[in-house]
Order: sequence, then structure tokens, then C-alpha cells
Amino acid sequence: MRCLRSVAAQAYATFEVGSAQAKFLRHIGKHSRISQADLARATDTAPTLTGRALETLVERGWVRRKRSEEDRREYVLELTASGQRTRARVEEAREEIIGRIAKALDEKDVEDFDRIAKKILAVFEGSVS
Repeated sequence: MRCLRSVAAQAYATFEVGSAQAKFLRHIGKHSRISQADLARATDTAPTLTGRALETLVERGWVRRKRSEEDRREYVLELTASGQRTRARVEEAREEIIGRIAKALDEKDVEDFDRIAKKILAVFEGSVS
């Protein structure tokens, strides 16, 4: 996982986006309007890290943050046009990484991975088979 995160970080760095910021851009883009608290929960990111990463996205003009009309204590996030373009670049970089991984694996590798992943998940579900 560290290796994949490193590859992703390098790809995103070419357009000055960190991995957490890329994750936020993708998630905000998929959910159009989301609260900052919901974003932190959905991405399993600490609220303080979420706030810091969002500050940069807001400063760059990629994310618009405004008070929720339903709950004035919350902020609602949405991508700007520039944010949508950056999100598209993030998605392209991600797809390229996925494509490179897929090319490196043959059918047996995928079957082995699936078998191993199921065993690992079973351990966490408490039912090893």
C-alpha cells in the first residue's frame, strides 16, 4: 500500500495536489454538496487534517466553502469550475495508475490476489475459511 500511495503522490504532485487533497476533490466531486464533517467521516480523515487540507483547496479556488442553509453551524463544500478541472486531472492520473497495475497482472495474478484478499477480509470478519 505504501508503494501505491507513493506512486499516486508522485502523479498528483505534477499538478501540486497531495493525496489527501486528491481524495477530497474526488469525494466532493462525486457528492456535489457535502458538509465538511461528512467529508471527514466519509474519507476516514481526522477533522483537523480535513480542515487544513481544505484550506489549501479553498485558497487555490478549487473548493467553495459556505455556511449550510439548513444548519448554520456546518460548512457545505462544492467544487468550482477550476476544481472540477483539477478533479478531472486527479481522475486521469488515478486511471493511469490503475491501468499500469492491470497491465502488469495476468489472470492468475488476479485470481491469487482475489483469493488472498478474501482470506484477509475473513480474518477481520472473524470467519477464517
